[in-house]
Amino acid sequence: MKSWFALLLWLPLAALALPRLDLDVQLDPATRQFSATATLSDERDLTGFRLGPDFEITAMTVNGQSMKPTRRLASADFRLPAGARRVVIAYRATLAATPNLDHRQVLGQRSGTAAPDGSFLPGAAGWYPETGQRFSYRLVLRLPAGQKGLVPGNLVEESATAAGYRAEFEFPHPADGIDLMAGPYTVSEHTLRLNDGGMIRVRTWFHDELAGLAEGYLDDSARYLERYSKLIGEYPFGIFSVVSSPTPTGFGMPSLTYLGREVIKLPFIRATSLGHEVLHNWWGNGVYPDWQKGNWSEGLTTFLADYAYKEDESAEAAREMRLAWLRDLAAIPAGADIALKDFTSRHHGINSIVGYNKAAMVFLMLEDEIGRDAFRRGLRLLWQQRRFQSAGWADLEAAFASASGQSLSVFFRQWVDRSGAPEIRLKSAERSGDKLTVQLAQSGSHALTLPLRLVYPERTEMRRVRLAGRETSVVLDGIDAALEAVEADPDYRLWRRVAPALLPPILREVFVAPGAQVVAADADAAIRVAARALAARVLDAQPSTVGAEWPATGAVLLVGLDPSIDAMLARLGLPARPSSRRGSAQVWAGRDAAGRPYAVIAARDAAALKALERGLPHYGRQSWLLFEGARMAEKGVWPPRVECLPVNAARLP
Repeated sequence: MKSWFALLLWLPLAALALPRLDLDVQLDPATRQFSATATLSDERDLTGFRLGPDFEITAMTVNGQSMKPTRRLASADFRLPAGARRVVIAYRATLAATPNLDHRQVLGQRSGTAAPDGSFLPGAAGWYPETGQRFSYRLVLRLPAGQKGLVPGNLVEESATAAGYRAEFEFPHPADGIDLMAGPYTVSEHTLRLNDGGMIRVRTWFHDELAGLAEGYLDDSARYLERYSKLIGEYPFGIFSVVSSPTPTGFGMPSLTYLGREVIKLPFIRATSLGHEVLHNWWGNGVYPDWQKGNWSEGLTTFLADYAYKEDESAEAAREMRLAWLRDLAAIPAGADIALKDFTSRHHGINSIVGYNKAAMVFLMLEDEIGRDAFRRGLRLLWQQRRFQSAGWADLEAAFASASGQSLSVFFRQWVDRSGAPEIRLKSAERSGDKLTVQLAQSGSHALTLPLRLVYPERTEMRRVRLAGRETSVVLDGIDAALEAVEADPDYRLWRRVAPALLPPILREVFVAPGAQVVAADADAAIRVAARALAARVLDAQPSTVGAEWPATGAVLLVGLDPSIDAMLARLGLPARPSSRRGSAQVWAGRDAAGRPYAVIAARDAAALKALERGLPHYGRQSWLLFEGARMAEKGVWPPRVECLPVNAARLP
């Protein structure tokens, strides 16, 4: 049974009376002292609110009358008396110090932290009273001199004097939460004027050492804002900010992105991740995923940002990204993936492959199916219909079906509701006169539009054929007698399982494998400790032990020092290391004679293994890597092979 809140989301925004939250917040990062006054108001009765257990309520009034809050046992929930329409709460806390975290730890950090170098209060910290409903808010933030801060929303006014910093923010749309950031920021600003007369303030809030990068970030942010305003519809806020963090964050929030200061320095971020985070203001922070029905926003954002930039670069770069998606799929054991409708957020490698890669490929296939013009009409229609409301996959289906004039029921059921992917095989190709008969098979029963490439001595030709079952026979007309071979989906435009023999091994095959086992090539205790620590960083499934012998089944991560690795590979009859250049560590992927994936990490010493812990988990899509200390010096992926079926002319009677 749907909740009243879910039903209300179908109403026009004008019909909704959003609960309102007014906040006046004071934060001193040096002492980590936090205090706030919050006013909750709603035309409907307020039944209660939640506040994080670290925050102490010092005073509270309900409908103007002072009262003592009643806290439920073993929780942070507060009950309110019947008829509560306006609640004022004063509360305070001493926040934890900002810790030194790596990327994975930052994703799990849920408490509010403060320090002069940077403070962050995520919505999950419960630093403001929540009622369990979406709400609009106004927030006044006060900080000591030398500090500046912000929350998502439009900047109404601000002042910075010797007495301190004060800023007021307004978020009139339905909000899921509020994240607060502060730091010793230098603020730079551009104004983007759109063709329709609209104006967007574009800002950077950077630590001092990043000041030289501000101009580039402002220019590129404005470029992305203009791009997606034209493609989808009006940008929903009056400001967009890029904010630097002392920890390695990479968060997208309404009207801003919060990036680690070391991340901001990376030369490729402006060309990739920045545009992805800008686009989330439409998909994710502008139209909300219906979390109970699956998170489509990451896949659509990946398709319209990361993949679109590869298309801008070249057809070959886009093909390489599609191939990378299918290499990632090949790393998932059959039956271990999930349906798109079950993806909500990235927890491990398999979830990421489904929620980002598969979803992006599904949108590519949808665009191929209905055409680019209809696809873009569908984007604009979805934005117009669901802006600042929840949307599920069914809402996307309805928008694209309306824009294309086609029923898309079969398409969405097979790609969203079902897990798995078909494997496609060319069984035979026979020419008779100017006709070619192609027999195809698939492991499932998907309805597919399959690209076929016809290979001639001096040219190629693309055809598209329909597959509707496990076995399909198609007849193509207008075939030249010089036809030599046929290739199925040679440019990797379908979400499918490619035969492992055609794909180069990559490290992710081991990194995401359930039950991957670790083998140490050295008996030295220090090396085994280093191997265990490194395995904990790179493997999704954490092994309970580090073995000394090659296991009989399952994916294997082999770790050790150079001489021991070389000796063990020779003893097992596995190929030697791919390069004579060793660096401080060399990493590569392979498959044994039975097709079982393995990865090898060969290092100079225990310190070289330790140096890999931060960087190596990010290179799962590579076949081989060379490290000098913690720095990745060289990388590569071995080329794939395309299955090519020769054409045999039919015998004459």
